Amino acid sequence: MTPDDDALTATEDTPRLVQNEVPDSPEELADEPIAEASPDDNERNPFSPRSDVSGEPIGLEQGLPDDSPVDKGRLKTGDDLYLPLSTARSAVTAPTPNAASLTATEVTKRLRAIGFRIRSTGEQDQAVRAFKTGWFKLGPSLMDGSVANSILGPRASQAIDDSYERDKDGLTTMSPHFSFLETRCKCGGNYSDCRRIWPTRNSVIAAEELRQAFFPNGLTPISWCRCTGHNKAVGGASSSRHLKGDALDIPHTVSLRRIKSLENYTGIGIHRADGNVQHVDLRQGSPLAPVVWYYS
Repeated sequence: MTPDDDALTATEDTPRLVQNEVPDSPEELADEPIAEASPDDNERNPFSPRSDVSGEPIGLEQGLPDDSPVDKGRLKTGDDLYLPLSTARSAVTAPTPNAASLTATEVTKRLRAIGFRIRSTGEQDQAVRAFKTGWFKLGPSLMDGSVANSILGPRASQAIDDSYERDKDGLTTMSPHFSFLETRCKCGGNYSDCRRIWPTRNSVIAAEELRQAFFPNGLTPISWCRCTGHNKAVGGASSSRHLKGDALDIPHTVSLRRIKSLENYTGIGIHRADGNVQHVDLRQGSPLAPVVWYYS
């Protein structure tokens, strides 16, 4: 196992779980080059989480005392009925129906700036789908039913532009308290088939509620998306939910009892040394009876 920024979660899925489903393979990338292709233009904005109100990175000590009251939000899976948080940033201006669509070159520039890697038209389509899936409560929903597609209409164009401008202003780019950059795989581009950013919509909604309940001063995810190569390098299980973009590794400062009280997560991993939760995911199952395990 290679030591890296995922060291806290390297033994994530060891002793306790038999998972029947096989993780999806990364989508095939198109060979067609795209305008202005260059290695990671977004590296002007290195990984610096902005999930706190001040814009400064959050330390691992964050979290509420175990006896503090639980502030449960209203999680409505997969839609926009999740109420805005009282501490949420002001939403951007809603796009107008007649707003002009961005060009492919403009889309590439903006998506790269907020954390996506685009080297081909296939990766651009991939990035647009991931953007539409993750974008939450910063404007109208960009979802087509419950499935994001790569169609770039006026609303998606405006949202991408808004996200780009928010990034320049030091604001979050994906949801009221999280940025796309915080979800990216930490392989550092070492694997050519890495999709880089692909958080599921439900995981973004649940992360907002998790933050609201237990991390009011900010929550910095330790790990969110992982490509197959990076997941293997850090010792993750072949069925790890990080591969699907619906798992978070978090500072282990909150007890199992309190995480279960949210009734959101179906998979919960516990840091054995202190008994607090360090991994949550949305695997198939019931949040009323989540799969629970200890890290060795």
